[in-house]
This record gives sequence, structure tokens and C-alpha cells, in this order.
Amino acid sequence: MNYYEKSAVEAPLAASPHGQQLIRKYRLPVIQVFILITFALIPTWYRFAEVPSLFAPLYVSSFLILLPMLFSIGVWLLSGLPGLDHLRRSRWGQWWALALLVLAVWAIASTLWAFQRRNYPEVGETAALQFGIAALFAVVCACAAPRPRWIVATLAVVCTLNALITIGQVWNMGSLGLKGLGEFPYTADTGWISFLRAGDLIYVRPYGLMPHPNALAGTLLVGVLAACAWVLSERRGRWFAGTLIVTLGLWALLLTFSRAAWIALALGGVLLLPFARPLITRRALLLIVTVGVVGILFFISYRPFLAARVGVGEEQESIELRSISDRLVFTDFALRSIRERPILGVGIGNFPWRASYFIVGTHYDLRGDNVHHVLLSAWAELGTVGLLLVLLALMCAGLGMVQRLRDHTATREDRAAVVALVAIFSALIAVGFFDHYPWTMIQFQVAWWGLMGAVLATE
Repeated sequence: MNYYEKSAVEAPLAASPHGQQLIRKYRLPVIQVFILITFALIPTWYRFAEVPSLFAPLYVSSFLILLPMLFSIGVWLLSGLPGLDHLRRSRWGQWWALALLVLAVWAIASTLWAFQRRNYPEVGETAALQFGIAALFAVVCACAAPRPRWIVATLAVVCTLNALITIGQVWNMGSLGLKGLGEFPYTADTGWISFLRAGDLIYVRPYGLMPHPNALAGTLLVGVLAACAWVLSERRGRWFAGTLIVTLGLWALLLTFSRAAWIALALGGVLLLPFARPLITRRALLLIVTVGVVGILFFISYRPFLAARVGVGEEQESIELRSISDRLVFTDFALRSIRERPILGVGIGNFPWRASYFIVGTHYDLRGDNVHHVLLSAWAELGTVGLLLVLLALMCAGLGMVQRLRDHTATREDRAAVVALVAIFSALIAVGFFDHYPWTMIQFQVAWWGLMGAVLATE
């Protein structure tokens, strides 16, 4: 009997035997549906115009993705914490969950000494609430996640839609009028857009349904790696669909011109190749040829902009070199902030404000921003205590995932799905060395910590 068959458990809350039976029967499927909806909303930045009633009046409260997260947590709590005993029996899963929950408590406590606790307390409060909910959701995933194959199916389908929107925006050189889905309206003449210049040519980077092309690239990265599970399938229809989705998603990912996501995609694939090797078939090997063709076509089609993206050409002095220098400046600010508050940090969500005060004493034409490095972000905001908790959680998750990858008792489809989810985990770690969004954005906290829990649920 596997985990999914024995997870209907322990403490019925209904008053009648019939009510108890209904809860036992439907609580796990309900939780899993909300978990899948949450994962489906990862590529969506949609926010309500007004904060829903009964919610705290904070920035994070208006995100659409928050609703299924809270529903999954609420149903899990009210139905008797199904799967918690299984998590307790997981050697690495229990330590991961403990480290993550203590980290969330520490983040909430950091609002007491946050840099802007007096002038703008909502800065720390919204970041702490966001991370706390993400941590609880991840634990729910570790206790009651759907089968890995269902998760990768959800991510693969959403990747298809996300890729089509991305390609359409590139073709249109602007938004597609999908404001109802949360798309930011923009054109080539919009002042705040991210673009590349090669001589007289201008390339408007796509945004998808996210606030920045790099964040869009992160969502496509998740979807492409998830679809790779279908490429490893022995079923012809699923293999064919996976190959199409990976090809489409890869093209869209390349169109974002996100260097961090490109590197992360390569590293995520390479690190997991030894575990995927037993699942590779001749048909799966065709994907390598397909990826090569896609890469060559992209290089030929966008060669001037590729040169611009790596800083070749005089036009790049004001764009790409400025971007690199800005990141170096904020790295220096993070190190200065760590030296000032090495133990406690400046409080979760407060580093951009601390950086803005550093900028006042310089000649830099900048505004406060996050440092583009996950570990430095955690260290600067939550101090050495927070950094150690992050590292402990990542280490326990990594060890639990390696143990899960070596388990050959699962079906081929679930094994392939687990490989894909671990590849996503690895890729987001790689992204964290070049960008901050796995640490700061709720969508990627769901993708990173939530998918960790989903893998550890089957350890």
C-alpha cells in the first residue's frame, strides 16, 4: 500500500458517522485540487483591484494565487492534518519542514527589529505574511500533495499557454490586450519596458503575465522542465505532447533573453541526467536534436540581439553594462548591510529600503532594490540565523530528494515526474545565484518550496 492509498487518516472532526466518512473520503482530493490550482497560477501575477474582505490590508493579500494556497491550508488544518504522520516518518522531510517553519517564525519575528518598523511597518509585515503562508503551503504539499505526474501535467499544460502568450507578445512587440488575465499593457514606446538595442534595431522583451521578463523566464523554466517528464514517457501520445511543449516552451524561454534562466535550464538538466538515464528511450533522445535545432534557429534569427545581450557593441554601454554594474552595487550594499547587522539582519522585505539609504550617500542614479542573489538576500534580511535556516532547509530537501530519486518502487511515470520536479528545484537554486525572485516573489516561493514539499511527500 503506497502513500496515496494510506493518507486518509486519524482525527475526524464531524459530529456524525456519516459526516466523518465524507470528510475521510473527500478531504485529500479537495486539498490536492487546491494545490494543483496554486501550481497552475505560478505564471500569473494577477492581483485583485481591492483586497478581499477579511484579509489583512497588505500588498500580498490581493494576489489571486493566495486564495487556493489559503484554501489548501485551511482544509488541511480543519480535516485533521492528513499526511502529517507520514511526514514525521520521513527522515529528511521532517527536518526540512521543521527548518522551514522555524525560518517562517524567524521571518515574522524580524518585523520587530525591521529597518522600517516605525515608518513603514507594512513592508516587513507583508513579506513576513507572504513567506509564512508559502511555508505552510509547502508543508501541506509535503503531507498531502497529488501524485507527481499530476503536478507535472498541470505545469506542462500551463507552460503551453504561457509560451503562446510570450511568442504572441514578441510578434506584436507589445501586450496582447489580456488585461483581464493580469497582463501589463505595454508597447515599444512605453517608458518602463525592458528592451535590447542592436544598432537601429530594438527588441522588446516579453512580459507574459508577469511584471518582468526575467520573472516570465522563471515561469517558463519551471514549465519546460516539468514537460520533460512527458518526454521520458513510454506512451507515444504523452511523449509527442511533451516534445512539442518542451520545444514551444524552450523557444519562448529563449525569447525572454534571460541569461539566468538559460544557465539554470542547462544546469537543471545536467545535474539530473544521471538519475534520468534509466528512463531515457530512443524517442527521448530525439529531444536533444530538437533542442539543437531550436538553439541554432534562435541564434540565426536573433544574433544581433544576442551580441547585445552579452555586451558586444557600443550600444550596450548604457543598457547591459549598466545592468551589470547596478547588480554589483547592490551586492556591495548587501555586504555592507550584513556587516552592520550580522545576526538579526534588517528584517524580511526591508533590504531595498536599507539600500535606498545607502544610495543617498552616493552619486548613483538608482532606487532601492533587492540584491540579485537569494542567499545574500536571506542573509541581509534575516541575518546569519536566517541564512543558516535557509541552508539547513535546502540541505535536508536535497538529501531527501536524492533518496527519492534512488527509489525504484514507484511507477515509471511517477519516477519521471520526480526527476522533473527535482530538476526544477535545482534550476531555481541556480537562478538564485543571479536573481532574487525565488526568495522575494510569492509565485516562485510556491514553485521552489512547494515543489520541494511535493517531492518529499513521496520520500
